[in-house]
Amino acid sequence: MKNSKPTITFVTGNKHKINSAKKIFADYPINLVFKNIETPEIQSMDVSEVAKHSAKYAAKKLNVPVIVSDCGYYLEALGGFPGPFARYFQESLSSEDILKLVQGKSRNIIIKECLAYAVPGQEPIIFPSEVGAVIAKKPEGKGLSVDRLLQYKGFDKPQAACDYNKILDFWDKHFTNYRDFAEYLLKKAG
Repeated sequence: MKNSKPTITFVTGNKHKINSAKKIFADYPINLVFKNIETPEIQSMDVSEVAKHSAKYAAKKLNVPVIVSDCGYYLEALGGFPGPFARYFQESLSSEDILKLVQGKSRNIIIKECLAYAVPGQEPIIFPSEVGAVIAKKPEGKGLSVDRLLQYKGFDKPQAACDYNKILDFWDKHFTNYRDFAEYLLKKAG
């Protein structure tokens, strides 16, 4: 149905992704619904492949158009590890452990996020985005190990020690994949 407000189900239980999506999609005539279901994660270092697989699974299971977002941390000092295995990395290592791993090496890190859009019975379409950051010299704030070290350009302290709204604004400005998807969907809905 042309010119109607499309409804998309965002499959996530991550409060940061939900907050970010709410902020961004408020600018678009899109009805966003959140659903927290478990999706299988394939073993791949490519966040795009992980997101596509999860989105295809969720669209089939729910029988509605969905979006799924997957994020990976690619540490230069560790040859791109942990990539999309960031959650397990953070659950296994403290901030201090991570600092030991990068000691005397590059502190550069690339954060890659991929939003995958899937309609039941169709191949997913991906919307990738990435931003560079550095590993701070010491952990600050409360939260997960990488969040206590991850420092974006223009910030003087790690993400976990910054005002949350400033972080949301940064994500909104630099991770363009949500807006790219919204523009695509509205153009398609015509």
